[in-house]
Amino acid sequence: MFSRFCNLCHQTTKVQFVNLQRCYRKGFNNKKKSKVTSIKLPEKTENRTPIIACRRKEFNFYKGQTYSKFEPISLVTKGWHHYKSKGDYFFIHPLEDVETEAYGKIDSFEDFGLNLKLIDILERYSITRPLKIQINGIPKIMNGANTIITAETGCGKTLTYLLPMIHKILTWKTLKERSYNTPLGLIVTPTRELAFQIGLEVEKICQYLNIITKTITGGKTKKILLDPPVGYVDIIVASFGVISKLTSNNVYDLNMVRHIVLDEADALFDETFEDKLQVFLKKVPVGFVQNIDNAEFPSSAQFTLTSATMPGRTSEVLGNIVNVESLVQVTSDKLHHVLVPQKFMRIGPSDKPRELLKYIKPKVANKEPVIIFTNSSRTCNWVDMFLSNSNIESVHLHGTMPVYMRSNKYANFKSGRCNVLCTTNAGSRGLDTVSVRHVLNYEFPFDTADYIHRCGRTGRIGSNKHCRVTNFVSTMAEIGLVRKIEWATRKMKPIPICNIYDSQKNDISEEPLDLNADDTNVQEEEELSPMPFNVPY
Repeated sequence: MFSRFCNLCHQTTKVQFVNLQRCYRKGFNNKKKSKVTSIKLPEKTENRTPIIACRRKEFNFYKGQTYSKFEPISLVTKGWHHYKSKGDYFFIHPLEDVETEAYGKIDSFEDFGLNLKLIDILERYSITRPLKIQINGIPKIMNGANTIITAETGCGKTLTYLLPMIHKILTWKTLKERSYNTPLGLIVTPTRELAFQIGLEVEKICQYLNIITKTITGGKTKKILLDPPVGYVDIIVASFGVISKLTSNNVYDLNMVRHIVLDEADALFDETFEDKLQVFLKKVPVGFVQNIDNAEFPSSAQFTLTSATMPGRTSEVLGNIVNVESLVQVTSDKLHHVLVPQKFMRIGPSDKPRELLKYIKPKVANKEPVIIFTNSSRTCNWVDMFLSNSNIESVHLHGTMPVYMRSNKYANFKSGRCNVLCTTNAGSRGLDTVSVRHVLNYEFPFDTADYIHRCGRTGRIGSNKHCRVTNFVSTMAEIGLVRKIEWATRKMKPIPICNIYDSQKNDISEEPLDLNADDTNVQEEEELSPMPFNVPY
C-alpha cells in the first residue's frame, strides 16, 4: 500500500519538474499573451484585380482598396525577419496603363518648329509621333531654359534633349566661325557603354545634316594626350573621366559650347566626384537662360540634366555653376512607380545558387535575354563562373574590369550572341535594352535609386510586353528596404528614394564607376572582403 503512494508521489514530482523546465525555456514569457488581430479579407475580391498578390491571400492588396488614416497596414514583409519565412514570396503588378491622356495640339514633331530636314530624318527611322516626355520637354528646351528631365527609364528622354540641340546647332554653325576642337554641343555620361550608345543615336541623325560628331570613351586617354586629334567637331559625346582629362590638358576647348547635357546626372553627382565635376562645369559658360534669337550667336550655354532618379543634392553640386532657380522641372507622372510585374522571393543566402539555376535554365532554353544584377564585382565574377561551370554561357560586366576586357562584353549581349549578362550597377543606367524581358536581382541593391534603374532595363518603349523583375531577398537589411517598397505600393505612392546602408555602403558595395580613375589603370577594390567560392553572399 505504501509503495503505491510512493509511486504516486514520484509521478507527481516528475510532472512538476517537467512543467518547471517548460517555464524556464528560452524565450518563454510568463506574462499574458497579447491578442493576435486576425487579418480580414476585403469583401468581394473575386472579380477585383490584385496589385499585390501574396502566397498567403489574406495579405493581398486589390485595385481600389484603400487604408484609412489610423488603420494599421498589414505587410507581408513584417514576418520575413523570422527564419521560417524562407520560401515566402509576393508579386507587385503595375496598374493597367490605359491611354486616356490627350496629346492636345501637338501630334507631330513639326509642331515643335524643328528643322524640316531633321523631321525628314526622323521619318526615315519611323519616328513620327512624339512621346509624352518629349511633348513636355522639347518646347522648354527650344525656348532656351535650363532643364531637369526626370522620368522613368526607356520613355524617350534622349531624343527630348537631342532634337533641340541638333536643331539649334544647324543655325549656330552659320553664325560663328570656330577653330579646331571647339564643339557647340557636349553630352557627358557616367559610363563608357552609355556614351557609346548615345553616340550611335547622334550619328544616326547627324550623318545626313553635315554635323560632325565624335564619341570619346576611356581606355586610350594617354594615347590621345600623346597624339591629340585636331579637327572640326560640332557635338561631342563622352564619358566624364576621359573628357575631364582632355579638357584639363587643353585638347578640347569648351568656351564655344552652347548646350551641355549631363545624362544620368545622379551618378555624376556622387560625393566622390563632386569636386572634379564642379571644376569641369566651370569651363562652360552656363547662363540663366539662353537667348533664342536666331540672328545672333548665344552669349551663354544652355544646361540640361536627365535621369530616372534625381538626387536631392542638386543645389549643393550646382550652386556655384548655375542659378538653381533657373532649372525648369520636366517630370513624368510615372516617376518611381512600378511599371513591370515584380516578384520578391524570401530565400536564404545558401539557397541562391540553386534558385538561380531554377530561374535561368528555362530562359536560356527559350533564348530569352536575361540580366542578372549583383552589388559587387566579386559576386558578379562568381555568378559568371558558376553559370559557366553549369554549362550556361554568359558574359559579365562591371566597373573594375580592364578596358580591353570590357569593350565587347555588352556588344555580345546586345547582338544576341549571348543571352545572359551578369553585371553590377555599371550596367543599370541608361543602356538601351529593348530585347530584355527578364531582370534578376541576385543581390538586392543597397538603395531604391539603384533598384529603379535596374528595373528600367526591361519594360522599355518598344520592348516585349511580357516583362518581369525577380528579386532574391535574404538579409535583414534587404527585407527592410523591400518593406518600404511594399508600403509605398499599398499606399499608392511612388517608391521612396532611401538608402539603408549609409554606414556600410563604402565597405561592401562597388563604387559608382571609375569616373575619376585613370582609364588605363583601373584598380581592383582592395577594401572588399574575399568572396567565398562555395556560397555567394
